Amino acid sequence: MNLFRKWLPAAQLCCLVLVLALTGCAKDVVDTTGSIYGIVNDADNGEPVSGAHISLNPGGLTANTGSDGRFEFGSVEPGQYTVQVSKSGYKTNSKRINVVAGQQASGDMVLERGEARIRLNTQSLTFAPEESSKTFEVMNVGSSGDVSWSIQKTDAWISVNPASGTTGQGKNSAVVVTVDRTQITEDVSTNLLVEGDGESMSLAVSVQAGEPQEPDGDGDEENPDEGGDEEEPAGTCDKIISCDPDIELEFLSCTQFAGTVELQFTLTNQGEDWQVWFNRADCNAIDDKGNTYRGSYTEIYVGDSDSFVTTGNAVTLLQGVSYKCRVVIPDVKDEAEYLQRWDWVISSSQPWKAATDRMTFQGIRWE
Repeated sequence: MNLFRKWLPAAQLCCLVLVLALTGCAKDVVDTTGSIYGIVNDADNGEPVSGAHISLNPGGLTANTGSDGRFEFGSVEPGQYTVQVSKSGYKTNSKRINVVAGQQASGDMVLERGEARIRLNTQSLTFAPEESSKTFEVMNVGSSGDVSWSIQKTDAWISVNPASGTTGQGKNSAVVVTVDRTQITEDVSTNLLVEGDGESMSLAVSVQAGEPQEPDGDGDEENPDEGGDEEEPAGTCDKIISCDPDIELEFLSCTQFAGTVELQFTLTNQGEDWQVWFNRADCNAIDDKGNTYRGSYTEIYVGDSDSFVTTGNAVTLLQGVSYKCRVVIPDVKDEAEYLQRWDWVISSSQPWKAATDRMTFQGIRWE
């Protein structure tokens, strides 16, 4: 810009002499456009904000601030404009600017830190001796926009999948934490650092070493097959229809207490990682007397989460990982002897999957 200003007068003079020589009359050079120049700073510390997105309306021009927080729009028609500045982790700011022909308008602005948008559904994970994997969720609790995040670890005996991702507004992303027990011989602990949207959160992980304790029994320890009877699973399920050959479902149990039916099963994804959303309102159940129980009142738990998933919650079903699922259906009629069916309806984000899929459990009988 400084170099341009140095040689501009000389260039203008040469042009003027040439015009006078050719036409014998002089004309002034008149700028018909203006420009906008500005710096974006952090409202808390005054430091320049790099990578902020700048939009100019009307006109639809856009730019990004450099490492020094600066931006510029050149050759702007005279008039009133709104300059809007936004960046993840900050509140969006805007400013009205009047552009005058031949002049440079100031677009300096500051950005204030925005509300926290990323949260974890738990602050710690504890692995019992028989456990090698657990799940936690990264939640986008902001009021708008996606949140990108990543997870840092320091120990070789622990792994996370996925190690990074993007979570939509109001949605959750599941992360599986796996412990390699071949690398540990005693109780260990570590911290996972989850970073995203200018925030960082620590997730404490503790692992108990040793062999899992066997339940006490009345049988002969040297020949356990001659001992007490093996506990049978509670309830039965006549048939399970999966939505995809790669999704394996295994019935675990079904119990009923005080009108509340609880169904438990495992889900294993043998295919590619698959992110799904739950259409909870469509997850209806029908009992043997024809009574319908709306999915809006049904609670569905996936993995180790203590919070049930709702419509709009995203869960990533990782390849080769088994998830223990629990379904709680309240207010089942006293006259009901079993459930004819329960449908689990999900939506998919992957183009190779159907937009909406349904998994069906038929003939569910409780103990």
